[in-house]
Amino acid sequence: MDGPLVVRAMVVVSLSGLAAACAPAEPPAQPESRPFSLTSPAFVESSVIPVRYSGDGDNVSPPLEWRGAPSGTQSFALVLVDPDVPWGQTVAVYGEMPPPGTQPADFFIHWIVTGIPATLTSLPDGASPGNMPAGTLEPANSFALMGGMPNQYGGPAPPPGTKAHAYRFVLYALDVPTLTGVTLASDFTAVTSAMAGHVLAAATLTGYFGH
Repeated sequence: MDGPLVVRAMVVVSLSGLAAACAPAEPPAQPESRPFSLTSPAFVESSVIPVRYSGDGDNVSPPLEWRGAPSGTQSFALVLVDPDVPWGQTVAVYGEMPPPGTQPADFFIHWIVTGIPATLTSLPDGASPGNMPAGTLEPANSFALMGGMPNQYGGPAPPPGTKAHAYRFVLYALDVPTLTGVTLASDFTAVTSAMAGHVLAAATLTGYFGH
């Protein structure tokens, strides 16, 4: 009687071992997915932008870093806007501001960059003016309204006596290497129109500056 039982047990053990050997392996751990994000070593989200990067300081662009660009990204475009401009008011230093509707969405456009290579993950401190990566273009900002330089970074310079303004950096991941028809003379409206249908994702960094 013991013989058949032993044989049956051996068969069960053998089949169990065979099943374990044939079981699918655990799938390899997948790398953690990182959302598309924009940061700066100079300031954190919703904090004060250092004076160096303002019209009161050296007026150069801050260092920017990004990660998590979606698959298929062929270039990046960057804009810096101030949504808090007192259009139509008379303010210190600037006098009477142009009326509302002068700029798209009533933003004051401080900086536009297109053609940032998809291989880049950062812009260094002081990249603009004068040290932007090859192939980039800096279309027209709003400083021409004030007699300023239209094709470079223009730092925060809110009127004295007003609330601190928000300054919003927005980085767009695009599925094209260049934006058709965009030139140095193109404004914010022309650039955003050229981006239509090509934006894979956008990342935002907001800082504040006031007097």
